[in-house]
Amino acid sequence: MSIEVIAIALGAGLLGGTVGGAAIGAVQAWMARGRGTRVQYFGRLPGPPGRPEAVRVSSGRLTGMEGFDRFDEHAKRVLSLAQDEAIRHNHNYIGTEHLLAALLRDGDTIAARALVSLGVELTKVRTALEFIVGRGEHSTSPSEITLSPRSKKTIELAIDEGRRMGQPHVGAEHILLGLVREGEGIASGVIESLGVTLPMVRTRVLELLAEAGTPAPASYEPPPPRHGQGWSPFNRFGDRAKRVLALAQDEAIRMGHSYIGPEHLLLGLARLADPRQADPDMKHIFDMLGITLEQMRTELGTVIPPTGRESLPTEITLSPETKEIIQLVNESAADRPILPEDLLLAIVRDEQSFAAQILARLGATPERVRAAMGR
Repeated sequence: MSIEVIAIALGAGLLGGTVGGAAIGAVQAWMARGRGTRVQYFGRLPGPPGRPEAVRVSSGRLTGMEGFDRFDEHAKRVLSLAQDEAIRHNHNYIGTEHLLAALLRDGDTIAARALVSLGVELTKVRTALEFIVGRGEHSTSPSEITLSPRSKKTIELAIDEGRRMGQPHVGAEHILLGLVREGEGIASGVIESLGVTLPMVRTRVLELLAEAGTPAPASYEPPPPRHGQGWSPFNRFGDRAKRVLALAQDEAIRMGHSYIGPEHLLLGLARLADPRQADPDMKHIFDMLGITLEQMRTELGTVIPPTGRESLPTEITLSPETKEIIQLVNESAADRPILPEDLLLAIVRDEQSFAAQILARLGATPERVRAAMGR
């Protein structure tokens, strides 16, 4: 499995590929997601926790929310397709990521043409969705599906965009404008990770509207970005730390595992210490510990044996423990770039994890690890 393939799931910042930007950048909203899904994520939406408000989609119609009567046929179709995307992934909510996929599926719209012209394609969005949220364990019926709080906000902003433009109907293009204006959902993270800024999307939509003979009025001004837009738990990951994530996923795929756990991060750190990776700092640490990559692979194989087949990149998710590590290094590294050394310290901090136990079996106690790092 080539490292270029791994980048499909781990981001443009790792190896410079825009296709790879889909998944890692999509985590922009991970720490601000609403509850109500059947899959795990970390963080919470600002405000009290709880299920999304009971706004439902039925045959492309919204129930429990005002303003739907202004939706044109394309906008209604987007809602139906978003519900279909949720059902496809066994999700019991419609998130911004489902709306984005739906906008691309209805290709005969200004919204779809704007996205595709900027390089945001359905396959990339679905790759990100699979990686970040994964699939639910049980099938979902349409009657169970509600709008997530961020999708509800997106729809409200779409209605406002139509009003600000003085247009009688809300179209797919207004849903896209609402999506980028909301700016903190997974969809926005996917878009930005592909090298496309949210203002670029807005500008392209306005250009296509003008070309279609329905320009925005002269009085129209883009609303200011929402607070916190563009934040991601990976924003402060340096290139070396991002490389560890890519190598960790490669290890998970090699072992046939469907997740990246702390043990895979540990193997990624050991691979970074390989002379071929040209990372002298990590090589020095592992030389001081006297531990090799093959030793750790052998130890891990006795605890979590390989399945005998390689996983697909789209099957891989982050384990809850890995998400906690990512959150921990963001908190502990203050305002400086996050380094591989930060990941290693976070791993040994949880002495009950498989990764820490593997190190301990090989004689690398937390104290020895800190000493090797000069901490």
